[in-house]
Amino acid sequence: MRTHAEWRGLPSHLFFAQLRALLDVDPHFGYCARTNSTRPMDIKRETVSDSEVKLTITVSPEEVQPFLVTAARHISEHMNIDGFRRGKAPYEAIVNNVGEMRVLEEAIEPMVRLHVAKALIDEKIESIGQPRVDIEKMVPGNELVFTATVSLMPEVKKIGDYKKLSVQAESTKAKEEDVAKAIKELTGMQTKEVRASKETGITMAEMVVIDLEMKKDGVPVEGGSTQGFKVYMAEDHYVPGMKEEMIGLKEGDQKSFTLTFPEAHYQKHLAGMPIEFAVTIHEIYTLDSPTVDDAFAVSLGLKDVADLKEKITENLEKENEEQEKRRVERVTLELLVDKSTYATIPEFLVEDEVEKMVHELEHAVTSRGGVFADYMTSLGKTEVELREGMRDQGLLRVKVALLLRAVGKKEGLDTSNDDVQEEIERQLALYKKDDEAREKLSSDAYHEYMRYRMRNEKVIAFLLEKMVKQA
Repeated sequence: MRTHAEWRGLPSHLFFAQLRALLDVDPHFGYCARTNSTRPMDIKRETVSDSEVKLTITVSPEEVQPFLVTAARHISEHMNIDGFRRGKAPYEAIVNNVGEMRVLEEAIEPMVRLHVAKALIDEKIESIGQPRVDIEKMVPGNELVFTATVSLMPEVKKIGDYKKLSVQAESTKAKEEDVAKAIKELTGMQTKEVRASKETGITMAEMVVIDLEMKKDGVPVEGGSTQGFKVYMAEDHYVPGMKEEMIGLKEGDQKSFTLTFPEAHYQKHLAGMPIEFAVTIHEIYTLDSPTVDDAFAVSLGLKDVADLKEKITENLEKENEEQEKRRVERVTLELLVDKSTYATIPEFLVEDEVEKMVHELEHAVTSRGGVFADYMTSLGKTEVELREGMRDQGLLRVKVALLLRAVGKKEGLDTSNDDVQEEIERQLALYKKDDEAREKLSSDAYHEYMRYRMRNEKVIAFLLEKMVKQA
């Protein structure tokens, strides 16, 4: 199940929204990118497909010249030119040293980047991803001609009717059996393990310490041997039938037996396979659990058993409310995606989302102290298989992002810069001494991310209000 925040953090892969800053200052070359030329660039637009547009852009020599001057200065900062300090040589001296073509090559990247940005804004094109650029004409002293093929932001051709579609919320009341289970878990946390006599045979009420070895066709199973392994007989074991084989055994006993792993076992290399087990019983402990009475409740800081049950019920219902909130959000968005129709979605969008999901999973594993490679081994999957299995979910996430954007535009739901800045200021207050975090939070990229996140939250709240019927 995806987390409640997952939909909110989905950027719309907008290239268009980040272009305006490029029209003022190029951060690498440090010049004002706007030119004073009276000859605007020429743009010819060609529709390649429903999802792509090709722009042929011609930049006049007058527009090219300021880029050449800045590029030449940049070159001179990294070379010695007789008679001048680094970065101080005049344009003509630099060109004489390195040649016009070298200067033009240095200028080409920022010049193309800027003019693609201007063309997209002039043509009101909302693109995604990076454009594919081909230089058609690049001759010193002449106009620059190049093509930029851009992928269009996929449209939601028809949004599902969220004024008629509905999702039924479920009750979040705590069930008596769930309260009883929670109390049992509490007593389990205070259960004492008491060493049993050597003559005690194992029942389903003990904890047993064993050595375990597993073999397949006489060959030890990788990771299948362990010493001092604790088995709580009352709990489910990951191999059905193993506990039953140990019933009646005493300390010092050894036993060999064969069990077949379930077909659906998470260790794919063992699923459905007959595996030979050898166990040695080292220690047997009886479990002394506290009685659930007023004294037990008082030991937990509560008044009595009734108070204990009341507090557990409250906590369970809070958990149920959070789970139901996530479920309703997920079902609502999936329903609306299913009832909406989309233009062609470029494959790279799905691939990018899958890549993001892999990184999220890896972070989740490593943040718990795990090793991602070991986790993959336990799944019995290659990374290619993992990505393929995530593809449908990745496509769904892309569709949700596009849907939220479309509903937001239709309903006029957006977030003001003031609201975004207020939220960022709130976050900055939490990191007063963390310069690295503050730099990230203060960046334009993070401001854009927060704007989309907050806009998505507003759209989701709107859809939930329209579509969800309360229990």
